[in-house]
Amino acid sequence: MDEHTTRWSIIASGEGANRISFQYYAKFQNPAIEDRVLLLNTTTADIKPEKTFEYILEKNPDFRETFNKIKRERVCIFGKSPSGAGNNWKVGENEARQDFDTIRRYITNLRLSGRDVIFGITTLGGGTGNGSLPYIINRMKTERGIIPGGENSFMALGIMPYDFEAPQRYFNAVCGLTRLLRFNGTQNADLVILVDNSQIEKMIDVKEHVKEERFYRINKEIIKAIDMMIAPGGTDAKATIDVADYYQLPSNIGVYHFTPCMSLGNDPEIFEIETALETAMNRPMAPLDPHTATMAYIIVVSPQKYVENGTFSQEDLENISREWAVKNMAGTRGGVLRYSSLVSSKEHDTLDIMILLGGFSLEKVIEKSLQKYYDFKDSLKMEQDEIELRDMKNPQIRVRINAKDIDRIEADIKGYIRLTEDRIKKTREEEIDMVKKMKEWGF
Repeated sequence: MDEHTTRWSIIASGEGANRISFQYYAKFQNPAIEDRVLLLNTTTADIKPEKTFEYILEKNPDFRETFNKIKRERVCIFGKSPSGAGNNWKVGENEARQDFDTIRRYITNLRLSGRDVIFGITTLGGGTGNGSLPYIINRMKTERGIIPGGENSFMALGIMPYDFEAPQRYFNAVCGLTRLLRFNGTQNADLVILVDNSQIEKMIDVKEHVKEERFYRINKEIIKAIDMMIAPGGTDAKATIDVADYYQLPSNIGVYHFTPCMSLGNDPEIFEIETALETAMNRPMAPLDPHTATMAYIIVVSPQKYVENGTFSQEDLENISREWAVKNMAGTRGGVLRYSSLVSSKEHDTLDIMILLGGFSLEKVIEKSLQKYYDFKDSLKMEQDEIELRDMKNPQIRVRINAKDIDRIEADIKGYIRLTEDRIKKTREEEIDMVKKMKEWGF
């Protein structure tokens, strides 16, 4: 996977997203990304290496040199709040809105071209990234001149809070996820990947008591998913999944949320692709019913010798993927969209598989979030059709949101969910009467 036809850039906003992005950049040095990584935050304290990156730097002393190399042009502190955004997403959005000229200068330093993928990352429970990233994506998409050429793809990764986190975090998460999907009623990111911290923690059976090690391991799983997603765009892919393949049809359908399902580290001498696919399907990174999924990208990375000797082939993968989809996805035909790509790798010695499942019912995600969302919303004070949000740890961080803005957010997520459920229902409907249709065509 040495050469890539598309350049990717990462824009990570907020402390949690900064950790993931730096950990990815420092460890993988992906040639599709090179040094195009931008870390955004609203307070200097949250991006100091001894605070945010200390545990990562301890894992590998060479990472400190990497951090020193990127910090001047790839670390942006924006906004005027002396205490950052706290856990207040509206403060994060306002700071990005009011200080976008600073953010713009750092985006320019990435030297983006007109066909790059901009991959945004944020944790959905916080304030800085959760508030700023949806606004930044919307601004880059709609304002001419920020990126030369203007034919970029904008993808976003949103990370749901842990189960044990407070209602305010889930209020933030619902508002953040909605605004990544739809900003003021229109589609925002071209594709949204949703992952859940607690789901990943259970999936990889994290037992570490050290908080930083738990975060490090969970972030590693997220990083692997990003890397797998980029892999089919390289020259070692037997069937390329180009960037447009990821988002064009989902956008046309109007449903463009996905989550990774991973099965990594399999012994190619023992595991067949069918077995690894079944394992991956049982390991989704967000709570979902896979049988409601209407779209899937199936990516298999194999050691080169097993592709060269014919153990794994693109043709076999296509057939296996079709059979798997008919058995496991919504509808009798196995969803409405399916791409498969076999990637031959000189570096890999294991069989790795990712299913990027999309269009699934958001019922389990919303069910988990909604009670806490309303618990927090109902506790807010309403004055003159405005809601005041404040950070309990930093009372000076406060902002007012017009009630109509909250109504807009709720209408957007409800509308997106209704459309998703409608697409699932239509996919599951019985097949059309082909005899009748053939007669309509004159046969």
